[in-house]
Formats: sequence, structure tokens, C-alpha cells
Amino acid sequence: MQSINFRQLATRSALLLSLGLSVGGCDKAINVEPSNSISSDRGFTTKEDAAAALLGCYDALQSTSYYGLDFPSITDLISGEIRFVGTFASTYGVISQNQVLPDNVSVGTTWNAIYLAISRTNYLLQQSEKISDPAFPKLTTQGEARALRALSYMNLLALWGGTPEGYGYAGGLGVPLRLSPTTSIGPETEAIPRASEAEVAAAIRADLDFAIANLPTGAGGNRVTKNSALALRARFELQQRKYTDALTFAQQVPATPSVAGFATAEATGTTSPDAIWSLFFSNTDQSQYAFYWYPAPGGRNEFDPGTSLAAVHPTGDRRLPINVVTATSTVTVSGTPFTLLAGTTQKYYRTSTRDDRFNMVRYAEVVLTIAEAAAQTGDLATAIANLNIIRTRAGLAATTITPTTPNAAASLITDILLQRRLELTYEGHYWFDLRRTNRVQVVQPTSQAYRNLFPIPLREVQVTNNLIAQNPLY
Repeated sequence: MQSINFRQLATRSALLLSLGLSVGGCDKAINVEPSNSISSDRGFTTKEDAAAALLGCYDALQSTSYYGLDFPSITDLISGEIRFVGTFASTYGVISQNQVLPDNVSVGTTWNAIYLAISRTNYLLQQSEKISDPAFPKLTTQGEARALRALSYMNLLALWGGTPEGYGYAGGLGVPLRLSPTTSIGPETEAIPRASEAEVAAAIRADLDFAIANLPTGAGGNRVTKNSALALRARFELQQRKYTDALTFAQQVPATPSVAGFATAEATGTTSPDAIWSLFFSNTDQSQYAFYWYPAPGGRNEFDPGTSLAAVHPTGDRRLPINVVTATSTVTVSGTPFTLLAGTTQKYYRTSTRDDRFNMVRYAEVVLTIAEAAAQTGDLATAIANLNIIRTRAGLAATTITPTTPNAAASLITDILLQRRLELTYEGHYWFDLRRTNRVQVVQPTSQAYRNLFPIPLREVQVTNNLIAQNPLY
């Protein structure tokens, strides 16, 4: 009997690192089963088993190769929001130059980490059906798991799917779609080809619809709630250019307790009422952001703000000192002082404990989604009102654009996209905004359009004998 510790592997299937194909793990039989592990041969029998497995699903998001560092960071490197100044020239360096190759280690480990997260949710969803305890909150447990699975497939599509023009176009490329667990090597782990973008999109919508229907409304925290599931659905529809749907779902996210409370919340996005869902880290379960942003003794300073980022902030923008620290200063949080160094950021700075939270879903993003979707569908009054919520919060004057201004919709969208860039800096959104609006080559004129999609990791193509097809021209 093999015993799998949830902190390392949520289930036996977690050994199958990517698609259940590239098996790199080593099975070790042990005699004593730890109390915080579940044997994959036994499966789940209690609600406590399922609760532990759900924590394992969140734990997968915390991986250094996923939301613990790499996933948001490589997208900000390729978009130029982060400037690479470190030593990992063959991985982060080539990403920052938009010269990624299929054998890039960081791209491969990010792919693996996302599929590991999916694998854990698949196993939890299967095993939770076997628990008959009436006290087991099956639907809410499954709702959280399906929201997490939807998020991971959203991220796979965002990096590796769609077309060079963006997302939601005919013929858009998808990724391998696995919705059942891979618990043992055999038929469950046989290679499968890539699904279409439309097929993956349908699975994402089904998962989020289930989550929305079964999760409680929540004001924010470390776990997915109905509010964050609604916001994720709005994010996805915006990415897919389904603006009416994006507006519908974003407007269902309850307004913060007071606009005034939102307007004065910390510009980092990590405090209430802006933080709808934050990924938790601790001194014993660390993220790597501060370590990569700050120099020794607390870090290795691989990242600096992008060269153009400071200049695009309007005069008086209170987000500028958050996004781009220009001089040594001190910030005091909960009575503890932290030193900020020039060339870093105030979003990630806790170098000693490395417990900076990561913003998964923010109310600021919801407001900007409402603004953009409203502008795209002709409701300029709603677009202006929501844009001004963000501008006021940033210390800027209200927009001078009115519904009667010539080319008002286009002008509003331009400002909304700028506000998204400044509001969500270093949170992994800007690259996908460029892709979904088909502006990669506008911002990066020398970039080759086929590189708008990341390459499928070379190992996935090789071990499946090209059944998993490489993205064109790589």
C-alpha cells in the first residue's frame, strides 16, 4: 500500500506530473500511514478525508511553478511589466525577450503544476461521491473543487490556447482535457490529443456554473466563494469577447459594503473590501515573490519593474509608489516595519517570512470588467461610472469622456485597459489583456505573432509521439 502525504501529493494521481504521461516520480512504500494522508488504494471514507483533499487542491495552487511565483511572473515577463535582471537567462531571460522555446524549463514546470492542480481536483470530485455521511457538505466541497479546476483550465487556455489574434475565434486551439482522475498507470494515463478551445471553454463554463449554484456568498478570504466564482466567470467571458455575458456575471458580484470603503482600501489589493479571494502563504508555506524581487540578504533580485511602467502612470496616481518603488523607504504593516528598496514593488516585500498574499480575485477587477463590458456593449453611462470608481480610488480626476464625446466607446476602452494595467500590476493579467484585445504586436512590434501562444512543452509532444500537437511554427 502506498501512502501519499497531502502536503506533497494530494493523491496517487499527483505522481503523474503533467497529463498522466510524463511520470517522473518515484513510488516509496512506507509502513506507517501518516494521519494527514490518504491511501489511493483505500480512497476517501469520511468528510475529513475530503476536507484534507480540498486543502491539497489549494496547496497545488501555491506551488512555486504555479501561483507561488512562475505563472503570474512569466506572463508579466513576456509582456514587459517585469524586467529580468537576474541569472536565469535560459529560462526567465528568454521569456522576457519573447523567445520561448518548447524546451524552456519554466514553461514545462508551469504546465506540469497546472495539470497537477487539475489532477487533485479530479480525484477529489470522484472520491467525494463515495462519502455518505449526511454531515458532509458535498455540494460546496465539489463547488470549490470545480471552481479551482475551471481556473486551471482558464490558465491553460490563456497561455497555450486560442489563436494569435486572441481567444474565442473559430478554430481556436485548446489543451488536453481531462475531467476524471488518473490514479494508476494504464488506460487512465493513455495519451489524449488536445481538445478544441471551444470544448475546453464549455468545460470551464460548466464547472463555474456548478460552483456559482452551490457555493455560499462570501465577502472574501482564502477560499473560493460564489462571489469569486462569479468574478472568474466574468473574467473568462471577457477573455472570450463575450461582453454581454461578462457584464451579466460581473454585475452579480455584490457591491462592496460601501464604495467609500473600497475607495480608501490599500492600493495593493490585499485588504478588504477589495480582496475577494487571496491565496494564503505563511512562514512555513512560503511564496517566492519577495525573494525574486528583493536583493540579498532577503532575496536574489531577479525582477525589476518594466522600463515603461512608471511613465504610464498619470500624475498623482497613488498606485505608482506601490508598483514602482523609486527610493528606499519604510512601510509599517500591523505594527511591523518593512524596508522597501528602489527598483522593487510594494506588492511583494515580506522577504523574511515570504508570506505575501497573492491576489486571485479583486473587486477592482470586477469593476473594470463591468466598465469594459459596458463600453463594448454600448452602455456608456455604466462604463463611465465604473471607470470613475477606479480613477477616484487611484487619486485621479474623473474622466472627461461623456456619452456624446466623439468615439467615446473607443476612448473609454483605452483608458479602462490602462487602468487594468496599473491596478492589476504584477498579478499576471496584462499579457492576457494584450492577447485578448489583439494588441501584442502593437505593443511589441518586433514580436512574431505565432509566439502569442506559448509552446507546448517539448516532453509532452515527445512522449505522446506528437499526439499532443505542438503550437504552429514552434
